[in-house]
Amino acid sequence: MTIEELFRAFTDVDFRYTRFIKTRDYERTNLEKFDALIESIRLQTLKMDLSPGINEELQKTGRLDLDFFPRVSFLRKFLGFLTFGLSKRRFIERKIHEYYLKEIHQRYLLVQSIQNHLAQE
Repeated sequence: MTIEELFRAFTDVDFRYTRFIKTRDYERTNLEKFDALIESIRLQTLKMDLSPGINEELQKTGRLDLDFFPRVSFLRKFLGFLTFGLSKRRFIERKIHEYYLKEIHQRYLLVQSIQNHLAQE
């Protein structure tokens, strides 16, 4: 990956991040594309060996869990039974949204720090 391709990938990540934030649409295909883009940036940045702090963060960062499903406690299941599944469904949707929002935002901030580091050099 050349530097130009890397900067195009930064622009693509920015666009995809903004789309996730605005639409809250976590379809598997969109998540797979975002995850593949972040992984390519991560691998290229590790090859470039920018700084020890960035490298440590990149090594800790893994792939997105595309099959994330929150654990549902017995109490939540019982409450879902009483409300005909409505509260359980809302709980699961909220937890999935929180997970993907947190993970996507974390990866976006990491990409922004890489981009800032490259702009300073």
